[in-house]
Amino acid sequence: MAELEAITDIRPTKDKPHVPAAQFSRRFALAPGKQFRLGRDETKMDFAVPEDDQVSRYYANVSFEANKVRVDRRPPVPPDYPDAPVNKIVVRDPKARDRFLDVTGWDVGPGESFWIGQTQFTLRGDGDTGPESPIDATVAARQEERTRAQLEEIAFTNPATVLKAMEQLPNTIRAAVNEQGLFRQMLRVIMEALPRADAAGIVRIPPDNPAGERRLAVVESNVRPTAALGGGFAPSRRLAHKAIQERRRSCLHCWSTDPTDSGSAQEMTLAAPQGMQNQTPWAICTPFQDNSKFALYVSGRVSGQWGALGKPGQDKVVNDLTQYQKTVELIVGLIETTLRMNRLAKQNSVIKQAWHRELWPFMDRPEELERVLEPGVKEVTILFCDLRGYSSDVWKTKDDLTGAWRNISLALDTMSSTVTDHGGVVSGFRGDAVLAFWGWPEPKDRQVESTCQAAFRIWDKLTQKGMKCGLGVTHGATLAGRLGAHDLAVVDLYGPVVNLAFRLESMTKAFGVGAICSGPVAEKLTASSGGRQLRTRKLGNVIAKGFPDPVPAFQLYSLDNPPIHEFQDFDWASAVDQFTDGDWAGAYKQLEELFPDDPASQCLRRVMNKLGTGDDELKPPADWDKHRSYVPVEP
Repeated sequence: MAELEAITDIRPTKDKPHVPAAQFSRRFALAPGKQFRLGRDETKMDFAVPEDDQVSRYYANVSFEANKVRVDRRPPVPPDYPDAPVNKIVVRDPKARDRFLDVTGWDVGPGESFWIGQTQFTLRGDGDTGPESPIDATVAARQEERTRAQLEEIAFTNPATVLKAMEQLPNTIRAAVNEQGLFRQMLRVIMEALPRADAAGIVRIPPDNPAGERRLAVVESNVRPTAALGGGFAPSRRLAHKAIQERRRSCLHCWSTDPTDSGSAQEMTLAAPQGMQNQTPWAICTPFQDNSKFALYVSGRVSGQWGALGKPGQDKVVNDLTQYQKTVELIVGLIETTLRMNRLAKQNSVIKQAWHRELWPFMDRPEELERVLEPGVKEVTILFCDLRGYSSDVWKTKDDLTGAWRNISLALDTMSSTVTDHGGVVSGFRGDAVLAFWGWPEPKDRQVESTCQAAFRIWDKLTQKGMKCGLGVTHGATLAGRLGAHDLAVVDLYGPVVNLAFRLESMTKAFGVGAICSGPVAEKLTASSGGRQLRTRKLGNVIAKGFPDPVPAFQLYSLDNPPIHEFQDFDWASAVDQFTDGDWAGAYKQLEELFPDDPASQCLRRVMNKLGTGDDELKPPADWDKHRSYVPVEP
């Protein structure tokens, strides 16, 4: 896994001579083909270095491709940061490695770096980890290890400092906007709780660490300004692997810097490294208990060489550091819990997208959610939208199904997003069709109007994209809720009102109209004061497949695009009444003279031509008076 390592080395400058020296490091995961924003602002940047005040809130864009990182100065006038200063990126001159160049963009290969402000960014891989720790040159003079349960039984001897640091935890956890922010904030807490620690970091054994090797990556670190660690934070790989991989428990090591001391394996101890003369380095590594191969690593020094401390002094050091070990274990437990809650929150966020927006308020109330999902009879308004020509297009594009699906997906997204925008619930996709409904889990004001407005909006959007569709709208009592088999239950509808929406939509082809609605929908629109732009005109009683009785059908339209002039409404209603009452000769004449090119008029005339009888005068079939209904005839 490629990562961008960021080491921020803060030093006093001429402008800021009193700034305390400090060092912070972190690693950012890189994904091919994705662009990341880099800057100081943790809340808005993908990669943030908040400690470096020489980095602007939004500084550069970073991308990763073909094992190279591309860094480019941020756009001249980003919309969120209109007054941002001109940024510069520093890189090594490839012709003279001791010289540096100011650039606006650069490609960085594995192990190569670029600099922004006081931060060095280096492209790393799992096999490219930090420097070897000098303390790994010998065995530890004292090693202690304890489980979480054992540390919980140990009482704090002086809890004041720890409690003072812990007071920050609620705000610390709330302030963490991501995993990086949580690690950074928790390291600050641990450094305050453990005043004798020089550095703290989150370390990780790479997932593909080869057998026999001790690779270790520093994910995040915080070095105290007074630590003077010279080469920077270099945790013991031997200790980390023992704690994380071998023992899986908190381990404490103390090393001797006196060359005259010998370890338990009769190996000479290392000569005192820089800054550790007459001192004993120590470190605690406490692994996360979630099998992530992460650990919290804390290191420091105590005065005096280990051998010179004597048995009582050594025991006191270990007892004091055991208190630190307990604190580290406590922080690790809090980090684990917070990460678990954050992952659950992300998981819920992802799952939420698969649930209807109407259910989002209940996601944090499982008992209430279970009640809402329980199937029940509801008065709902149903919208069914189906694309035209889908079946033939599938066959024509069988050699490029992916490309064909992109167009279908665009249409489905248009339908579903419009439904959601109008407060509806998308029940699901039926091939190239969408079933949606309003009035669940609770009735809505003007839900019929909202459904019809969504229908017109879908029609307009798809028409603008060069697509055609048909829409059926119904209203009535329906079983709604979590329906299906025991291992695959989804929010869905069941009832004749649902089937009727399918049937009415299919009739739009014969009538040549965009949308057809049922009688209850037409009645509610007529009675609604808010539906002034919405109109219906009756098409007579139709025979819907699967329905024993005739169903009144109405064309649904908007005054923005009426099928006939408003002054013709009476004539149209009169012609349809004549047709229904059996006066087919009068109906045919009126439809042909007043509405010759109207698609619905043409459909009714096709029905009369097909079913009509009589030599001198057009008459309906002999059994017409029994049902006064018909099956629409397509052209």
